[in-house]
Amino acid sequence: MAAAFLDYTVTRKAVRHLRLSVKAPSGEVRVTAPTNVSDRAIAAFVESKAAWIAKHRERLARQPAPLQPGPEANRLRRELRRAIPPLLAEWSPRIGVPVPDFTIRRMTTRWGTCNASARRITLNLELARRERELLEYVVVHELAHLIERGHNKRFYAVMDGALPGWRLLRRALNEGGLAED
Repeated sequence: MAAAFLDYTVTRKAVRHLRLSVKAPSGEVRVTAPTNVSDRAIAAFVESKAAWIAKHRERLARQPAPLQPGPEANRLRRELRRAIPPLLAEWSPRIGVPVPDFTIRRMTTRWGTCNASARRITLNLELARRERELLEYVVVHELAHLIERGHNKRFYAVMDGALPGWRLLRRALNEGGLAED
């Protein structure tokens, strides 16, 4: 389906609202729509978001090519395996949580995740190509989820207390177009 100038794919589901996403690295536009919304309404919605779509496509175009398995990815994984334990040792007591286990994965849509019940965080291998303070921000963010699982006032209070400049770091990190968790 296409708006007057944009190609996009539509998935109809039992959802209440239209949802729009721009997928990395291709810039493909996807719309999730309630089953009862007309094609015309979807096209109007996509057209109304043209500036937002263009901004996200530009951001994706500035991203480095995704890491592929091989020697470079292996080297970066080793670097992260050395860099993460000192960050966990520093930040876990500051936040007031036990040092969790961690894994490193190639992830396409998130910088990190937290499984609070298993007390494990997973960090995106791409963080090895970012500045150390951005890695540190993601570690603190995921540790904060060991206290508060959602993104709510309590979570933001934990982040503000631990890392007051975190919003600037989040903005810098997300220039790459990935979500945090």
